[in-house]
Amino acid sequence: LAKLPLFFSSSCSYAVSSTIEPFYKGGKVQISKDEKFIFCTCGTRVNVLQIVTGKIVHSIEQDDQEDITSFALSLDDEILVTASKALLLKQWDWKQAQCTRSWRAIHNVPIASMTFDPTSTLLATGGCDGTIKLWDVITWMGGT
Repeated sequence: LAKLPLFFSSSCSYAVSSTIEPFYKGGKVQISKDEKFIFCTCGTRVNVLQIVTGKIVHSIEQDDQEDITSFALSLDDEILVTASKALLLKQWDWKQAQCTRSWRAIHNVPIASMTFDPTSTLLATGGCDGTIKLWDVITWMGGT
C-alpha cells in the first residue's frame, strides 16, 4: 500500500450546524393522537419529538432525579402523567413543559405500566408486583 500524505490546514474552521442528542433509552413510546409528536422515555425525562423534524421540542423531567418507569398521554393529547422509581406521579402540561400536579403513588413498588381510559378521566397504573390502581383524574381519588 502506498502512503498518502495527509494535509491539515490550520486556517479552516467548521461550525456545527446541528447535533443529535440521545433521546431514547428503552421503554414506552407513544404517538400523539394528531400524529405530530412522539413521546419516549430517556432516563429521568420523557422527550417529546416533533415527527416532521425529528427534533426534541420538550423534555419533561422529573425533579426527583429518579428514572421514569412509565408514562401515559391521554387520548385527547391533553394530559401527560409520569411515574418515577421514587413512586411519584406527576401530571404535566406537556406543551409548556410544566408540572401541574404531583402525588405519591399508593403502590409499594415502581409502576411498570399506565394507560388512560377512552374518556381520559380514569388512569390505570400497574405496579411491578402485579397490582393495578385506578385514579379518577377529575377528582384525583385513587384506589385498588
